[in-house]
Amino acid sequence: MDDDLPDDWDDNPDWSAYTPRPLTDGELLIVARAKLGLTQQAAADLLGISVATLRNWEQKRTKPEGPGRVLIRLLYEHPTEIRDWLSAA
Repeated sequence: MDDDLPDDWDDNPDWSAYTPRPLTDGELLIVARAKLGLTQQAAADLLGISVATLRNWEQKRTKPEGPGRVLIRLLYEHPTEIRDWLSAA
């Protein structure tokens, strides 16, 4: 099995102890948009918010509250289902 490893395998850092920080709501929104291939305008239209609000969330100028946070997390975890559901509404 070790024969299958690259020659410089021992030079790679050990990432087993690395714990990444959780994504912010704005970062979750960016990832969800990327998964769906949506522009900021298209995502704002889908969510029923202004593009300025969406930009502020993504750029961490403001934080979404209550329902906005829940909707972002749902869109991140179930992008196609939530997009389809919101599009039909």
